[in-house]
Amino acid sequence: MQATGYKTEVYVHRMKTRELLENYRNPQDFLEACQLCLNYGKVWSCPPDLPDAYGYLEPYEQTFVIAVKVVYTPETLAQVKTSADAEQVRQETYERVKKQLLLTLLNLEKELKKGKCLGAGRCILCGHCTREDGKPCRYPERRRYSVTGFGFDFTKILQGIFKVPLLWNSEGLPEYDVAVAMFAI
Repeated sequence: MQATGYKTEVYVHRMKTRELLENYRNPQDFLEACQLCLNYGKVWSCPPDLPDAYGYLEPYEQTFVIAVKVVYTPETLAQVKTSADAEQVRQETYERVKKQLLLTLLNLEKELKKGKCLGAGRCILCGHCTREDGKPCRYPERRRYSVTGFGFDFTKILQGIFKVPLLWNSEGLPEYDVAVAMFAI
C-alpha cells in the first residue's frame, strides 16, 4: 500500500464531571463488551481490576471530553481491500493519533499540576504490556485508564455531545474513526 492519507478534526466539550458520570456511563453494558475484547485482562489500562470510576473522577469538578476524528482520504479508502489492509492503515493513523492525544494530555497534567486524563482505548505506551507476563506496569505514573474501560458509552458521547455518528465497516475502513479521551480538572 502507498502512504496513508488522512486529516484530523478535534472536538472538545467541557462539562460537570458528575453529569458525565451520571449520563454517559453504563458499566454493565460495557463490561460485557470489554470481556469480548482480545485485550481483556492483558493490559493494565483496561478491565478487569480498574479502580471505581466515581472514586477516580469524583475529586474533579469539570471534565473536558475530547474527540479526535481521523478522516481518511478517498485514495486511502480505495486502497483498502482487506481487513488486514484496514488494520495496517489504522496502525499508521488512528493508533498514532490516539498515542499523540494521550501524550499531549499527559503533558497537560504536568503543566497544570492538577487534573487527570483518561485514554482513548487501551494504553499504547508500550509495544507489549507487562500484564500479560504477570508483571507490574513499566510506567504506572504515565498509564491512564481507558474511557470505555470505565464504562463510558462511546456512541452516546459521540452522538449526544458532538453530533458525530459512529461508523462501522466490517469489510474495510469507515469514512473515519474517532478517538475519545477525557481530561478532568
